[in-house]
Amino acid sequence: MTTGKIAHLNTTLSVRMELLSILNGMDYCLDWKSDPSEWSARELVYHILDTPPGGVHNLVKGILTGEITEYDLWADLTNVTPERAGYDINQVVADIEQFFQELDDAIGGASDEDIETKMVMMHQKTAGYDEERSLRTILDRTLTVHMRGHLTQLLQVKKALGI
Repeated sequence: MTTGKIAHLNTTLSVRMELLSILNGMDYCLDWKSDPSEWSARELVYHILDTPPGGVHNLVKGILTGEITEYDLWADLTNVTPERAGYDINQVVADIEQFFQELDDAIGGASDEDIETKMVMMHQKTAGYDEERSLRTILDRTLTVHMRGHLTQLLQVKKALGI
């Protein structure tokens, strides 16, 4: 697990670059699925950007300002709105860039002490449990577990397309 602001900023950059690299060449097939039960590239992208609801960048900002002391988390939401369903690859990439810039800004506003000591209560609605989490735990789980797991799924979609 990563610790400290610099480590999290490096992980954020790595995830951003990997996501954009995987999406390269997928502009014509953002909604393709190998099976109706699978997620499309668009669904994976917006799940990554908007989990937890509003995005991890807004969660980090709220924790740092003290405005957020608890948050809800649901699994398996694609977060594709009717508006997002119509976006072309340029808009999807713009949303990714904006998200990661805001996440960089939020993490950049934290101290190493903030990352270790700021605590919030997470309510995992899908699985039905509550857990106190530090900002470090949130960033570790979001960046290295959640996002990277979905990047693996996205890469599988791309491979299935033969791109």
